[in-house]
Amino acid sequence: MPRSVSLPSNGNVKDWVSHYLPTEPSTASSKKRASSKKTPYTSKGVPYPYFRVPLGCNHIHQADLVGPRYIKNDGRFFSLNIMDLYSHRIFLHPQRTKDDEAVAHGLVRCWKTIGMPDFLQFDNELSFRGSNRYPRSFGIVLRLCLSLGIEAVFIPIGEPWRNGTIESFNDTYDRRFFRVQWFRSYRHLRSQSRNFELHHNTYHRYSYLKGKTPFEVIRQEQFEPTVLPPRFKLPEISAIPDGTLSLIRFIRSDRILDVFGEHFEVPRDLVYTYVRARIVTHLHQIQVYSGEELVLCLPYQLPPFLVPEP
Repeated sequence: MPRSVSLPSNGNVKDWVSHYLPTEPSTASSKKRASSKKTPYTSKGVPYPYFRVPLGCNHIHQADLVGPRYIKNDGRFFSLNIMDLYSHRIFLHPQRTKDDEAVAHGLVRCWKTIGMPDFLQFDNELSFRGSNRYPRSFGIVLRLCLSLGIEAVFIPIGEPWRNGTIESFNDTYDRRFFRVQWFRSYRHLRSQSRNFELHHNTYHRYSYLKGKTPFEVIRQEQFEPTVLPPRFKLPEISAIPDGTLSLIRFIRSDRILDVFGEHFEVPRDLVYTYVRARIVTHLHQIQVYSGEELVLCLPYQLPPFLVPEP
């Protein structure tokens, strides 16, 4: 199940936890966090029926980039944090940069370990979607998802709470891991990150899971993930594969649907509602859904070949 990690000589993960993860952070750290809290979520009073309830293990994953964070005398790093919504199993991938190729390599490692999801939900970070200059070319992350039959889902712009489960874990990552120990080097951080991942999946109990840990849920479900082969490498994808990806968008009074920076006008009766814009690549089409109802189809011509970044 989990990857091999370097543990204490007695092999006891709890000993590692008690050494590195104090139960209460320092007062100074608490004050610093309190002063940097994000703006709280304010409900629009509008139904949001999309990708909220997972149907089983690896049905929906949420992914987010944390960083930059800094290691004394060894530069900065980012962490690609991924969580399976059903079991709350996490996967952590420290990386030096936030570019889309680094993210794609992290996803490949994740899918070799915890398996591939049906849906992978992101925020609208450029690292996940590709290029502002050539929005229809799609970046390597989207091309990788399409090639493997994984549907990427982008949450509404400016609404990070729609990825709330992984956002909440990111706070735990800071409080219980990054800000409570000293790292000798980036290599040391990578090793300790694997230990923290193992501890969380083995021992962290969630009320959402009725007091169970992620690994207990997976065992109870007798779940066998679909994983990538150990020798799988990030492929060169020279054309946009057939498949689908979705963008969840809130339609305001201007009736504009934003698709990676391009604007499309939608009917007036969609104003002040959330819609799902589903790009079907082989049809060169955007299918707009209100809930489960298909209400509009828009032409969306994709390039026959990829445009390289200058």
